[in-house]
Amino acid sequence: MARGMPESRSPNSISIEMRDGVDLDTRVWTPLGHGPFPVVLERGYDPGIDWHAERFVESGYVYVGQQCRGNLEGGMFRTDDVDGYDCMDWIAGQPWCNGDIATYGRSFMGATQILTAPEHHPNLRAIVPQVINPSIWERGYWDHGALQLSHVARRIYRTKIAADMTHKVDEYGGWDTFYRHVPLITLDTSVVGKPNNLWQEYVSHSEYGPYWSDISTHEKIDQIEVPTYFHAGWYDNYPAALFRAFGKISDAGKVAELRMHVGPTDHMGDVVGDRPFGDHAFQSQIEIAIRWLDYVVKGEDNGVADEPPITVFTMGVNEWRTTDTWPPDNTVLTEYYFHSDGPRHGSLSIEPPADEPPNHYTYDPENPVPTLGGNHSGPQDHPEIIRVGALDHRANWDREDVLVFETPELAEDTEVTGPISATVYASTSAPDTDFIVRLIDVEPDGTAYNLTEGIIRTRFRKSIYDPPELLEPGEIFPYEIELLPTSNVFLAGHRIAVHITSSSFPMYDRNPNTGHTQGMDTELRAAHQTVFHDSATPSHITLPVVR
Repeated sequence: MARGMPESRSPNSISIEMRDGVDLDTRVWTPLGHGPFPVVLERGYDPGIDWHAERFVESGYVYVGQQCRGNLEGGMFRTDDVDGYDCMDWIAGQPWCNGDIATYGRSFMGATQILTAPEHHPNLRAIVPQVINPSIWERGYWDHGALQLSHVARRIYRTKIAADMTHKVDEYGGWDTFYRHVPLITLDTSVVGKPNNLWQEYVSHSEYGPYWSDISTHEKIDQIEVPTYFHAGWYDNYPAALFRAFGKISDAGKVAELRMHVGPTDHMGDVVGDRPFGDHAFQSQIEIAIRWLDYVVKGEDNGVADEPPITVFTMGVNEWRTTDTWPPDNTVLTEYYFHSDGPRHGSLSIEPPADEPPNHYTYDPENPVPTLGGNHSGPQDHPEIIRVGALDHRANWDREDVLVFETPELAEDTEVTGPISATVYASTSAPDTDFIVRLIDVEPDGTAYNLTEGIIRTRFRKSIYDPPELLEPGEIFPYEIELLPTSNVFLAGHRIAVHITSSSFPMYDRNPNTGHTQGMDTELRAAHQTVFHDSATPSHITLPVVR
């Protein structure tokens, strides 16, 4: 049941009743002229985004924006599968709808699409999910067992109850002190003075279970049966997850029109960081989506059909490239081994190690490695504390808690395009700790730009979806660490470098190394880490080298 009807291009505010009787605020923009028209639906934090509506309406679509039940104070994603279906039911019955519905949106608005698509609404023709993970637990608010602190804490200060958050943080001691607060579970009440439901939910659910499985679709992503166009960014959280989703849908063989687009961008689709990417690095995701929808929904012959399905921006040479497969057919997964040349700095080569001594470092959560850029959805509200994108990592190069392995200067250009992983044989003095691996492009003058990274919290070393298991201190374990995919040409004269460390603060919460329940700890201990790289324990990073 709806109250109010759209009559013109100006937005019309209505309420649409869901199957359980709850009304959801909705706005509808219609093109001028005679309909009916195809419809683009976007469901998220607000009932539509004005400038999105303007572009879709200008392109001949009705735009419907609906505010979901969940918000930054709790309850996100819980009913979006059926709510999206019910909203499409209502749309399909309106005189201005020609029966064709597509969905669009990033982040939360991307998750609502992936939740609804497997419900198989008969009028759904296409989806455009951007920068989202079908498994919110795997990498989103938590990341392979570690809390994405700056990302999740943003929920506290971007709410109505925290309108004066900057003042509160200043009184508390500044943003660095804010992020260092322990126990994490009381960060909201200690600073804001009032519980934030979403913060409490996310921090207290520190392992996989019904809380996360109920809002994840990674196990049924292959049930999507409509044309799909994923958009991601190399410096966002989710390119690995979306490439996996792309592969699962492709393998299921039920979707003929499936595409992927990845730029040197962040969660908002902006080109970020300090590394220059040239004049053509930015491509408007909404314009790409409209052109594609014109093809798959309207049936326009606009050249899309002749283009390869995957488009990526290759850094280093700063070129947009297309491919039919991921990784590209001419890619060879190549192991680059770590070699010991000193206490903390070593070499990186394709030659397997012989009998080499391990490297050691101490991770002290009281003195964590500061986050320098990176691939995440962290806030840009206080860039003096955390930024996103490619930044110069020389500031962390000589820290005693960072191991550095690098090749000699390259004799020729070396392209790395595809998924990246590392196998790190390591032991620790703690029952639980973190290991982080970061891939870096080092220029001839020493400027060191981060490309991608990955983390594992050791209690989840066997599987992030199984119950955690603490370590026996001193136990040597091969940690399989997934870095996010990338596309970069290491130019001749550059060096390929890898950092191994145990913290990146405040991107991740500081592992207190105690093994206690996550988020509840007030105790911090130092952990003594050992990384092995000999013939029996050949630690290495696997790079997709394009031949």
